[in-house]
Amino acid sequence: MTLKWQEAPLPSLLPGKRHSLFTIAFHFFPTSFLAKSIAVTLTTCPLIFNYLLQNYRIESYITRGLLTGAIVGAAPTLALYLITLMRAPRIRRREEAEEIRQQHVASGDLSARKAKEQKDELEVVRLEQVASGDLKARGVKDRIEDERWDLLNESLRLQKETVELATEERLLVAQQVKDIKDEGEVMRKGLASDDLEARHVKDLKEDKRWALLNESLRLQKETGELASEERLLVAQQVKDVRDEREIVRIGLALDDLKARDVKDRKEDDRWELLNESLRLQKETVELASEERLLVAQQVKDIKEEGEVMRKGLVSDDLEARHIKEHKEEKRWAALDERLRIQEERSEEREKLHLLRDKEQARMRLEDGVRDKYKTLFARYIRNSSGSKIDRDVADGLAAIPEDWLQTQPEILKDPALMPLLKPYNER
Repeated sequence: MTLKWQEAPLPSLLPGKRHSLFTIAFHFFPTSFLAKSIAVTLTTCPLIFNYLLQNYRIESYITRGLLTGAIVGAAPTLALYLITLMRAPRIRRREEAEEIRQQHVASGDLSARKAKEQKDELEVVRLEQVASGDLKARGVKDRIEDERWDLLNESLRLQKETVELATEERLLVAQQVKDIKDEGEVMRKGLASDDLEARHVKDLKEDKRWALLNESLRLQKETGELASEERLLVAQQVKDVRDEREIVRIGLALDDLKARDVKDRKEDDRWELLNESLRLQKETVELASEERLLVAQQVKDIKEEGEVMRKGLVSDDLEARHIKEHKEEKRWAALDERLRIQEERSEEREKLHLLRDKEQARMRLEDGVRDKYKTLFARYIRNSSGSKIDRDVADGLAAIPEDWLQTQPEILKDPALMPLLKPYNER
C-alpha cells in the first residue's frame, strides 16, 4: 500500500536561510493516514489491555482503558512523525527546488509582464497615431464628401431650375402658339375685311365707271354720232374690264390661298413639336404611374401573402404552408431581384449624373481658364512695347513671358492659375 503524504506549504524565509527538519516534518505530517493507523491499532486494544494487566498488574479498568487509548493514539502518531522526519531532507530539497523554480517563473512572468506592458504602451502610441491619422483622413474625407454633396445639391438645383425653365418655356411656347393662332385668326379676319373693303371700293369704282359708261352710251344713243364700230369697241373694253376684274380677283384669291397654306404648314409644324413634347411628358408620367402601380401590386401581393399565412396558421395545413413558403421565397427572390435592379439603375444614374457634373465642371473650368488667357493675351498685346519678343508673341511664335504673367492681378490672386494657363501659353 503506497502512502500519500499531505503536504502543506512552508512559510517563506529570508534569503540564505533553510527550514528546520522538525518544522518540515510537522508541516508535512500525514494527517490523512492518522485515522487509518489508529483504526488499525484499535484491533490490538484487547492485547494491550491484557498486557497491562499481566505485566504491570494494573487492575483498574479505567486506568487500563486510558493507557490503552493513549497507546493507541500515541503510537501511530509517533510512528508517522518519525517516518515524516526521515523524509524531511528530501522534502526540503524538493521544496527549495520548487521555490527556486517559482522564483524563476515569477521573474519570467515579471519580465514577460514588463515586455507586455511595453508592447501595450507602444500599441497605445501606435493606436493614438493611427487614430489621429484616421481623424485627419476622416476630416479630409468629410470635406470631400461635403464638397460632393454641395456639387450634387448644386446640380439638383440646376436641374430643378432647368425643369422649371423647361416648364416656363413650354408655357411660353404654348402661349406663343396661342398668340400665333390668334394672330393668324386676326390676320385672316384682317385679310377678309381688307378683301371686303377693297372689293367694296372696287365695286364702287366699277359702279361709277358703269354709270359713266351708261351715261356715255346714253349720250351716244341720244346723239347717234357714234358708229357701230365704236359701240363694238366700247363693248370690247367693257368685256376686257370684266376679264381684268375676274383675273385680279382670282389672283388675290390664289395669293391668299398660298399665304394661308404656308401659314398652315408652319402652324402644323409647331403643333407637331408641341404634340411631341406633350407625348414625351405623357410617356414620363405613364412610366411613373407604372412604377407606382408596380409598387402597389407588390404591396397588395404582400398583404395577400400575409392573409394566406394567417389562414394557413389557423388551418395548420403543413403541406399548404410548405407550398406557400416556397411561393413566398420565389416572390421575395423576385422582389429582391427587382429592388436590386432598381438600385443598380439608380446607382448608374447617379454615376452618370456625377460624371456629367464633373465633365461640366471641367468644361467650365477650361472655358474660364481660356477666357482668362485671352484676356491676358489681349492685355499683353495692348501693353506691348514693340520689341521682338512682343512681335513673336503677337504672331504666335513665342509664349507670353512667365515673369510678366506672375505680376498680373489674376495670378497674384490665384497662384494655382499659373499651371492651368501653361498649356494655352505653350506654342
